[in-house]
Amino acid sequence: MHASPQFTPAQLLDSGRRSEAEGKFDVADQFYRHLTEHYAQSPEAAEAHNGIGRIGAIQSQAWQANGGTSSADVAPRTARVPRRRPGVPRKRYRASRVLAQAASAAGWLLALFGFTAPVLYVTLGSSLPPIGLPQLMGGAAGSVAAGLFIALTGQAACALFDQANAMRELVALERAKIAHD
Repeated sequence: MHASPQFTPAQLLDSGRRSEAEGKFDVADQFYRHLTEHYAQSPEAAEAHNGIGRIGAIQSQAWQANGGTSSADVAPRTARVPRRRPGVPRKRYRASRVLAQAASAAGWLLALFGFTAPVLYVTLGSSLPPIGLPQLMGGAAGSVAAGLFIALTGQAACALFDQANAMRELVALERAKIAHD
């Protein structure tokens, strides 16, 4: 067993051009179509697409010259309308995102305070009113837990607004696609 050789888009385009120049339009069409189907994002694919159009025009002229139907008898081919490239997506829900980010930041600060409060109390303990160790650790743990919960809620809200924005963009793209078809 042996694998089929892989050709680069430039080699396929060159082979299609040579076949077209030699009048082997069916072979050239196969090269061009393979290039547009398998390497659609390459610059050569755009040239191959133009080659397919040239071959179609040449074959149409040959058909009419050999006694085929005239252009008046054939329904006109609709030209493919180029699609607009989508612009830069608009960020919506700005005020809500700012509030969610502020809540997340406040949550992280509260959690940080929960971690540092016992250390600060021990170092500054002589100037502060006495608190028992269980109350100090309980307050610190509660502060950390509440801070992490608030930070998580803020992050979830940001994700929700990002998802809503992305969904609006997808709907707009689908509506544009339907309008062009």
